[in-house]
Amino acid sequence: MVSDETVSREGHELTFILVRDTELAFAQIASYYRDKLTIPVIAITGSNGKTTTKDIISHLLSFKKKVYKTFKNYNNHLGVPLSILQIQPHDEMAVLEMGMNHAGEIDFLGSIAKPNISVIVNVTDAHIEHLGSKENIAQAKAELLPHTSKDGFVILNGDNPYVVSVSHLYHGKTYFYRLTGKSDIFATEIQTNDLGTSFTVTVGEHTHQFTVPMFGTHIVSNTLPAIFIALQFGYRFDEINDSLQSLSISPMRFELVRDIRKTTVINDAYNASPTSMKTSIETFSGILLKHKKVLVLGDMFELGQDSEDYHREVGQFISTLKDKPSFVVTVGNQAAYLSETCGVPSQHFTNKSEVAPFLTQFCDQEHALLFKASRGMKLEEVIEQLVELI
Repeated sequence: MVSDETVSREGHELTFILVRDTELAFAQIASYYRDKLTIPVIAITGSNGKTTTKDIISHLLSFKKKVYKTFKNYNNHLGVPLSILQIQPHDEMAVLEMGMNHAGEIDFLGSIAKPNISVIVNVTDAHIEHLGSKENIAQAKAELLPHTSKDGFVILNGDNPYVVSVSHLYHGKTYFYRLTGKSDIFATEIQTNDLGTSFTVTVGEHTHQFTVPMFGTHIVSNTLPAIFIALQFGYRFDEINDSLQSLSISPMRFELVRDIRKTTVINDAYNASPTSMKTSIETFSGILLKHKKVLVLGDMFELGQDSEDYHREVGQFISTLKDKPSFVVTVGNQAAYLSETCGVPSQHFTNKSEVAPFLTQFCDQEHALLFKASRGMKLEEVIEQLVELI
């Protein structure tokens, strides 16, 4: 498809279709193809944790079904149509991730995907630079709800007041999941150790103990909608728990790196907002209790004119932790403010290439390192350099 017909005159041995707008035409083809599909389509959006939730849902459903899921995080105006067009005749379910940073984008994606089931994971301060407030972010995420089939259902994070505030925009069956109290599905007795996280799930009159080989309360929150959806499709509690034992999620989401000799490294560097960074730090603080903790934190992007305050806020959060890290390393420009307020020994770098040589002093069995920053920082490159150095 081309919008410039002169391209078709350049001698290519191809067939060209002339359209007014190639991106819109691509979306229309995907929408047409979606209308031909008869399988359940599950859509996930939220500020943080979309990809992890997508991975968990598709993993659980794959225990019995052939499930297509969004590749990597192809979740934008090109990625969602591309994902839909990758669904094959043998697929029995599809799990699609939807991202946005401006109003109207989820509305567009929802109109193409037409999900049977929708999940809103949370609303936080990610992309607040473009949308101005969490209330506006919630409205933008909620654009998915009117496109969800009235014969299906939505499951929403009941712990997030901004998500709850937009629940009325869906007029079918609405369910909530929570960690902080009773709901349609909720978790209690959450315990994290060096091997993963255990928790008790209650749905109606039924309870069951689950374990997942990952860390933190946020993982439990991401797992609850997956468990609920699997139960709606007839999966048993024991089948779901068995499936969770082999769970693996997309790289750089609190990923344990095993290539660095003797040193425990957690790579959570896929992306970051103030909320997700504090969650990651808090989770890291509560595991590997025999280790000295080192935080390697980079700039958080898309925070607008309050970026300095948000970085200082994360630093102040570190200073209030009961189990404080032994050292904080910050990278970038804005992260310097975090370093100033963290209340523990720290070192700031503006040049990313200088970080790995500095970190070699912490590469031993006594230390554990957490890497966290926005995607544009590409903080995983520091890990790669560290592997080479030791």
